[in-house]
Amino acid sequence: MMSVELSDRERTVLRIIGDTCDRKGQDNIKFEDVSERFRIAGFNINDVMDVLYRLEDLGLIRLEIIGYSTIIYITDKGRDIYKSL
Repeated sequence: MMSVELSDRERTVLRIIGDTCDRKGQDNIKFEDVSERFRIAGFNINDVMDVLYRLEDLGLIRLEIIGYSTIIYITDKGRDIYKSL
């Protein structure tokens, strides 16, 4: 597996996504399910979206917008890196 260098912000966002997916026993979550955790971690919506797009570019997550909802899927690569954090 290719090594990916993540910033603290990227690690925090991936950890929040991974923790929530694990707790729900799923590989995807709605943005609304984690927006409060992002806010508590000190992110505003623009910060989070920037980080989510970066994680998507790295192949760690996949974003799907359905109507007014954003679904965040954690990829196998993303799960491997999340577990190593």
